[in-house]
Amino acid sequence: MRAFPRSAMLLAACSLALVAGCGPDDEPTGGAVQDPTATASTGTTVDPGDPGEDGTAEPTPGDSPSTPGGTPATAAPASLADSLLATGQVPGLNASWKWQDGETGPAGTDPFGVCAKADLASIGATEVVDRSFFPPVDTDDHAGQQVAEFPDTATAARAAKVLASWHDQCRSRVTGATGVKVGPVTSVPTSAGRGSWYLVSWTPKGAEEGRYHAFGTVVDGKRITVLSIDNGGQDHNYAPGKEPMTGMVRAAAAKLGRPA
Repeated sequence: MRAFPRSAMLLAACSLALVAGCGPDDEPTGGAVQDPTATASTGTTVDPGDPGEDGTAEPTPGDSPSTPGGTPATAAPASLADSLLATGQVPGLNASWKWQDGETGPAGTDPFGVCAKADLASIGATEVVDRSFFPPVDTDDHAGQQVAEFPDTATAARAAKVLASWHDQCRSRVTGATGVKVGPVTSVPTSAGRGSWYLVSWTPKGAEEGRYHAFGTVVDGKRITVLSIDNGGQDHNYAPGKEPMTGMVRAAAAKLGRPA
């Protein structure tokens, strides 16, 4: 094919431009119109609802809460019900023991635990929720938990002292039984708050098996959770630190949460 000189090509292009009426002050005809809301390196803004350069939507006001100063807002404290253990988080009495779902709701006025003299609302709690756990077999074994919120940390601390006094006086609370024993309060290392537990045991009159009532507490700020595992059996032999209640206290402390 015959090649055209470069000067001829430039002359032809210039002639076409004159026919089309193009001038140095006219807008380009072949380029796209600039969107005033498109992202640019300088001097432009981005519509918060439009996709960004990577194809994902820019955050909307509901996507990332923040304070007026731009600092991300902290998560709201867990509700009392959120602080209750799920059934699968409650340790079993042995490796094959799996607790079943019980009932959940506002706590009633009955004292919680064999040593208790009153309900938690009566010693200052403003709100109390309750959850029970049923055994996997047809027995009267059971477990439970209550989470209480108090108006301030001072009231919660006083309530914790009341719970401790109930332990000291517990022996007289167990009636119609022989061989009543109230074990010492044992501290439990926890990820939050202060955890502890103790064991009360007795033999009901006329019964061949004993009863074992493990009672645990966690105190964290304005909240207190109380826990119980009540079962029958020939003994309550577990390695130190491996008791079901020890595990329940640790799990409850991790979920308790501290309100702001």
